[in-house]
Amino acid sequence: MKAAAWALEGLRLFAKRGWRASCLAVFLRGALKISAPRGKMALSNLALAYPESTKAWRVQTKRHVYDNLGWTITEVLTLQRDTSQALDWVKEAHNSHYVEELIAQGKGAVLLSGHYGNWELLASWYVQYFGKRGLRSAYGIAQNMKDKDINSLIARYRRNSNLNVLSKDTSTLEIVKLLKGGSHVYTMPDVSWAGGLVLPFMGHPCTISVGPAALALLASAPIVPVAIYRKAPFRHEVVFSPPLQVPEEAERRVKMELLTREINAALEKMIAPQPELWFWLHNRWKK
Repeated sequence: MKAAAWALEGLRLFAKRGWRASCLAVFLRGALKISAPRGKMALSNLALAYPESTKAWRVQTKRHVYDNLGWTITEVLTLQRDTSQALDWVKEAHNSHYVEELIAQGKGAVLLSGHYGNWELLASWYVQYFGKRGLRSAYGIAQNMKDKDINSLIARYRRNSNLNVLSKDTSTLEIVKLLKGGSHVYTMPDVSWAGGLVLPFMGHPCTISVGPAALALLASAPIVPVAIYRKAPFRHEVVFSPPLQVPEEAERRVKMELLTREINAALEKMIAPQPELWFWLHNRWKK
């Protein structure tokens, strides 16, 4: 196991709700702010998305991005002691009836979220919360990390929460079969893709995967937007939005593009209330 993976495991063993978590969060947030990974990228993205913002606001928002990331890592590591803590940390779930109705009907769903708030906590909470309400199974589509040891650890952390992880290379037909069987599939298409469509996002063109739209159309499954908002350390609320409407155009290619545009709009709506919770460090608008 490489040094980075050993360090992560050491932090996991140390992490525990209370003074340990507070100390760990202070360390991680401080390290992030000092090293400022992809800091220039974050400032550039913020300037692009919010052209009327001041430099001071962008710098402050970047600092809050590191704060959120530090607490997110702390919470994920602390959660490994007892994943049921996720049910306590999410204090409110708004509009969960959209999902409960689908579960009652035995229908699958494509969950639309992003690298926002504590997205790992959201997945863990979702599986446990709706598992108690009859959800058959849930899957998350994830891209493997370059560091195999870190990737293995994160996969283990996710399994601890009963989240089944599908590789990004999993065949579309296999995922469609899961959806038709009543499973819910967690997607986060808010990153730049080598393929896909070039569509406006926050007023500027960038590539976005057509994967969620394709899955929804092929499986006749609704796309349900869901976001998690940090209110304080270990205190969050989850907000569900109405399922996206499938366009009525007959040609599948047109349907896919229009639905993907709705996906972009739903992601923008998620990010707007607290932009500092989004992962601005990613090269979203590649030239």
